[in-house]
Amino acid sequence: MSVSTPSIPIQQEHNGLAKWFPLIVLLAAQFSTMADNSGLAISTDALIALHGATMPQIQMANAMYPLIAGAGMIAGGLIGLIIGWKRQMIIGSGMLAIASFGAAFAPSMEVLNYGARVGSGLGACLLIPAVLANVAGIYKGKDQAIAFSAIAALVGLASAITPLLFGFILDFASFKVAFMGLGVYCLLVMFGSMKLPQLEVAPFKGKLDVIGIALAGIGLLLFVTGLLKISEWGLVAPLTDFSIVGLSPAIPTVLLGGAVLKALMIWERRFEANGGTPLLPQSYVKNPQVVVGLVLCATIFLLFGATGFINVSYMQLVAGMSALASGMALCAFALGMMIGSLGAPAKLSHLSCQRICQLGFIVAAAGTALMFLGFTAEGITFWQYISLLIFGIGAGLLASQASIVVTSALSDREAQQSGGIQATSRNVGQAFGVAILGSVMLFSLTGAIKSNISEHEALSAETKQIIVEQPSLPFVSNDMALGLMEDLIVDKEEQRIVIQVMAESRLQSVQYALMTLILLMMGGLALCSKLPQRSLMNNE
Repeated sequence: MSVSTPSIPIQQEHNGLAKWFPLIVLLAAQFSTMADNSGLAISTDALIALHGATMPQIQMANAMYPLIAGAGMIAGGLIGLIIGWKRQMIIGSGMLAIASFGAAFAPSMEVLNYGARVGSGLGACLLIPAVLANVAGIYKGKDQAIAFSAIAALVGLASAITPLLFGFILDFASFKVAFMGLGVYCLLVMFGSMKLPQLEVAPFKGKLDVIGIALAGIGLLLFVTGLLKISEWGLVAPLTDFSIVGLSPAIPTVLLGGAVLKALMIWERRFEANGGTPLLPQSYVKNPQVVVGLVLCATIFLLFGATGFINVSYMQLVAGMSALASGMALCAFALGMMIGSLGAPAKLSHLSCQRICQLGFIVAAAGTALMFLGFTAEGITFWQYISLLIFGIGAGLLASQASIVVTSALSDREAQQSGGIQATSRNVGQAFGVAILGSVMLFSLTGAIKSNISEHEALSAETKQIIVEQPSLPFVSNDMALGLMEDLIVDKEEQRIVIQVMAESRLQSVQYALMTLILLMMGGLALCSKLPQRSLMNNE
């Protein structure tokens, strides 16, 4: 993200509220971008009750916001140089307000996913870079350090508060009330943004990379959508009438997305060589430490997205936990992240960046391993909270290093421009987490049910055939599964056995997802070999 600072200090004579009112508005704006995502993450039961949502649809809803935000975040940083940061704050918060009202009154999951969730992502594309740019432009010196510290502290605090706040509203009111309230809040942010000082910026002289913006958006959308649709379309054999030369369209969609992203890299290199302002400068792409740092940024939010989808789905559908109770469970992860991210500079600054990140991946993998004790066929155990806390500490250790790995490898000017790309990697990482781990869980479920049913000696051949012939079997609660089985199987005892098998298979599918997550952590350990073998948290 390219940020132009004002030529005249904005707050040179202000004190008290006049001085810090802009920061209050900026903190409120940052909170609004997190509240939308966190509120949706714990709305599984609410969306099933309101729209009859399926798990693939809920998976798409969780991934759409970070996907759109990630695809357009760098563009949001460039747009601010053209229209001005104050105007971009107003437009971005207004779009979030409209999207929140759209989510509240969406008549179906399709409208919510491809209308309201896309709108939220686009609003975040504008709002998040504008918050960072306004902090840099309005405040200077010590005041700027205080402002950026406040933004960082809010991120940790909001990750703990928003699940509780939305959980309370969802339990005691409704999904519509929760997102109507968010819409009103975003309108207040919009009105507050109108009172921000107008930053004086140099005119934008570069060429806006319109083709790059389009390629990035299309490529990421195709790639992640293909991953998200594996459980619905099938991996190789199609599960629906929609197919490509007799095959599931999921993998071809992923490959097409990858080809578009490859074309993006070629285009960016040529665009920059011809004097344009690229989305991905070659100084980032060709710097191994920057690339590794961006992968770390993505990994942290991959963990966040995967945990939110897998754990909340199981807590609400299987354990029957309320939105507030599942939000409280996620607070264990948020607390762990705060311990890890604040503890690293306080207690581990003598260790090299490589050692801290290795420790982070090992701790995160240990937390994931403990989650095997936290899930049962009937619900969750106390180990769920312990595992989420440890998992969060590992993620926090990684978070303490990710951004500084990027900025320490760049010049001061390039480091200032890297904010948008870092934000992009975080959002894309979250979308990938929901897509990859969610697809493993949902796609493996059908295979596990069919395999376990086929091997069960107490079931008749007719019942086994009925289950095996189903194209796919959904991840649902026992009560919802009973309703499904009543339409397929007549014998009550066989219905009971099938429900029991489905419960055991649900647990298996979650365990497959956890195994995949551990493998990703092991891959992260290999990535650490590319990290600096010195401390990045000491001043010397």
